[in-house]
Amino acid sequence: MIRALVTGTRLYILQFTQNAFDLSGVVLWPILYSSIAYYLLGAKNDPHLLFSAAIGAAVIAMWSLVAIGSSGALENQRWQGTLELLVAAPMPLAVSLAPITIANGVVGAYSLVATLTWGTLLFGVPLSIHSPFAFAIAIPICAFAIGMFGLVMAGTFVLYRAATHLGVATQYPVWIATGLLVPLSLLPGWVRPISWVLAPTWGFRAIRDASLGGHPWADIGVCAILSISYFVLAMVFLQTFEYVARSRATLRLT
Repeated sequence: MIRALVTGTRLYILQFTQNAFDLSGVVLWPILYSSIAYYLLGAKNDPHLLFSAAIGAAVIAMWSLVAIGSSGALENQRWQGTLELLVAAPMPLAVSLAPITIANGVVGAYSLVATLTWGTLLFGVPLSIHSPFAFAIAIPICAFAIGMFGLVMAGTFVLYRAATHLGVATQYPVWIATGLLVPLSLLPGWVRPISWVLAPTWGFRAIRDASLGGHPWADIGVCAILSISYFVLAMVFLQTFEYVARSRATLRLT
């Protein structure tokens, strides 16, 4: 299973780099997100706030790639007639689909480099990492946790034929519920418990605390726990939705 995860992730990363449209989105999205965040905040005299905005924009790009890229890849496999092969393979469906979401999360980690570089060159955001080791650990664990969260969503993508549209629709609710667009303190109180079970919340906090000072290891630990929980939950979801898709004969488009 580990070899299948590693091989699949490497394959999907290589496949991602062959698509000029996807690459252009990866290059432009983080820059656009960070620029909008900088101008909306208008905090030129608060370097910490600008740095947090850069990290938030990077995590936004990560989740967008996982949500859109994973649903798009799954729908492409359905169009190409390979989804049935994945379902029929002896490997558990969760292990077959996990490399798609992990690969998109890993590619999305580039967005952090892009937003920080763009912010430094254009907006003068200072690059000062409080805990470099924790920062180096927080980035991959954040990408992996978001990828596992996308795997849970992939269960519904197997069930519904319009997977891409569903993936696009999940972007904005997650952005808001995790406090990446709007501070959680400005949202209704019932939103905060929802943010506690969403990986982007803790991934953002881990990277931010490792950069600006805080308790990043606690956030990294929560990301690790969520990743394991997501994988177990995805196994259950995919088994259930796979059974429903088989019984309804909805795996094929024609």
